[in-house]
Amino acid sequence: MAQPLSVASHDHLTSWHSPWAGAKAVVVGLGATGFAIVDTLVELGVDVLAVAADAASDVANIAGVIGATVVLEAEDGPRARAARDFGADFAVVSPGIHPGDAAVAALQDADVPIWSDLDFAWRLRDKGPNPAQWILVVGSVTSERIAELATRILVADGRSVRHVGFGATPLLDALRDPYPWETLVISASEESVQWWARLPSALRRPSLSVCVEHTGEVSSGARFDGTSVACIYWRGAGATESMVVDADVCEGARAVGVGTDAPGMSDLGVVEGIVCDRAFLEDRANQALEVSTLEELSEAGWALPEDLPIVLAAIAIARSEGVPPPLIAGVVSLP
Repeated sequence: MAQPLSVASHDHLTSWHSPWAGAKAVVVGLGATGFAIVDTLVELGVDVLAVAADAASDVANIAGVIGATVVLEAEDGPRARAARDFGADFAVVSPGIHPGDAAVAALQDADVPIWSDLDFAWRLRDKGPNPAQWILVVGSVTSERIAELATRILVADGRSVRHVGFGATPLLDALRDPYPWETLVISASEESVQWWARLPSALRRPSLSVCVEHTGEVSSGARFDGTSVACIYWRGAGATESMVVDADVCEGARAVGVGTDAPGMSDLGVVEGIVCDRAFLEDRANQALEVSTLEELSEAGWALPEDLPIVLAAIAIARSEGVPPPLIAGVVSLP
């Protein structure tokens, strides 16, 4: 039987095909994503302890049936002790777990490496022969709607695309789906990416990252690290622009700002009621492409100006992927 991995060796687990069997892991949180983490780890042959303040009884029971040890305690003490005493090689934290969670603190005190669910999933993205492209959309309020609209546009353009993550199927379930998805559009909340650490350079991050809001205290550019196509951010609002500046992206990746005002070069915005693209055309210094109009969006049922950031971000994603403006206009103008 394989020996448990040492703490120092956790960064070598960079693939579905890495030697996971025999490792020990703690999963903090047992919601839909937490269960998907547990299920995946068990499939990989990892010895799993799941700790949570609460969970649906059927989820907890199934987690136990498939081989995980489950500790459900409303009080902090039992969960923290169980996590600390398990001797884990690493831990995976579910979305929504607060940084001050007692179990997380106990793991940190024990020097156990802590990954987000996204970090864990990124390491497993090569389960199939052709790993899907990732488009990561971060925003506590808007990520789900942006991802849904972007997916609709890409599907209309004939792409094999699936929306996963917050408000949809857990990402890990999609990665284990035998269907060869070409692209996964992942909606994630700010709470989910609070554990999104800077990974070794061998683990490149999503090809396209979007962040249209940032309400947390930490303004790290780690969520944009490794982006190879485009970092799309909300122009002039919050810390999104500074996160792009701080990011360690791949050569050739572009920064694309979106906003409801007139767009600068390489941005998307609105001029005299026209949604304009000055990012994805050859002469972006002197020209802009019309994608839609505020009148058309309003007639389609979009609540303006509240919904405009959602539409603009989805348009930016689609344009980053080469979808032509007329096709985009047709989708966003549907009621």
